[in-house]
Amino acid sequence: MNRLSRVTNGVIKHRLLERARDIFVPLCRDASDGLVLLLLGPTQSGKSIIFHEIVTALKDSFQDSRPGAIPIVSLQIETVSEGRAKAKWIGIELLKSLEHPIYKHIGGLDENEHYFPSRGRDESTIRIALKEALSHRFTRRTCLDEAHLLTRTKDPELRAAILESIKSTCAIDRTLIASGGYEMAYKGLFDSSHFCGRVLSFNFGHYGACNPDDLESWARILKTYSGKLELSPKSLLLDEAVNLLHWNNGTVGLLDKHLWSCSVQARARHMYIDRALLRACAPPERERKAIAEDIRRGEEALQSSSQFSIPSSGKSRQEEEGPGDKADNSSQRNTPFQRAPNRNAAAEVVVHDDD
Repeated sequence: MNRLSRVTNGVIKHRLLERARDIFVPLCRDASDGLVLLLLGPTQSGKSIIFHEIVTALKDSFQDSRPGAIPIVSLQIETVSEGRAKAKWIGIELLKSLEHPIYKHIGGLDENEHYFPSRGRDESTIRIALKEALSHRFTRRTCLDEAHLLTRTKDPELRAAILESIKSTCAIDRTLIASGGYEMAYKGLFDSSHFCGRVLSFNFGHYGACNPDDLESWARILKTYSGKLELSPKSLLLDEAVNLLHWNNGTVGLLDKHLWSCSVQARARHMYIDRALLRACAPPERERKAIAEDIRRGEEALQSSSQFSIPSSGKSRQEEEGPGDKADNSSQRNTPFQRAPNRNAAAEVVVHDDD
């Protein structure tokens, strides 16, 4: 996803994003070697923002002055054939990132100027070269973004080949960090004996309608957007807060795309964003249901698997309190979307540029 908001041209600071920064980023930096650390979440929830911050933090922390050392390697996974991942592509791209002298020129404009052995591109040779390169480059962390694409293979044998290709990134002296969608959990990407006991995951999560804290955070996000858009009435986003949360499955990236589409349409028609336009630009119901089902299956897989041991999110206030506490506490809390006399969005939600 685009790391900057299409509406504000900055990064929207919100509770789930800050929680991932506070927990998962330090975990990636301080974890012992030999682990697989997973960051999972809905589409366009903000995982890529955290991923890039992780890579930056790791490069600052793991500095190695030894000649040829590349302690941190990062790669964004792509599908290369019929929307599917290929083990050979992953191996070659990692070798290029490690500046392997034989493979680093593959795909470059000067590829024909460099010698390449005729049998150098079979999977076994690539796998051996990757294992050696990781050792000789003293690599400590391998970071893969969009890792859920690794589940999109034609058959189980190809999935096994992909796991073999990335197995060497998780050894006794190095750790694999992967960010991606919930498919990693409910399609069993790391369901292999090699990874048993090594996997820890963090659920980025989404904002839900049943959690008062989520509703408050969602309202603060909407106040920030309200200050950047021409709305009719000005309270439109707060008035439609529950619908916006439902349409966009409680994810800030999808909300941003929705509101950006509204702003483009409004400018083209020389009008303010009103309720009719807001509803007309909402994601198609089929898309909303597909994302909602992905979230349901992912959270269900995380709850049922013993491998995924980091709590996905804090419990809602109702779950933490006993039955006798709910009534007293609810009477003291404002309705999540109730507007106070002095609403200063800038004091609640910060928009800052992403360096």
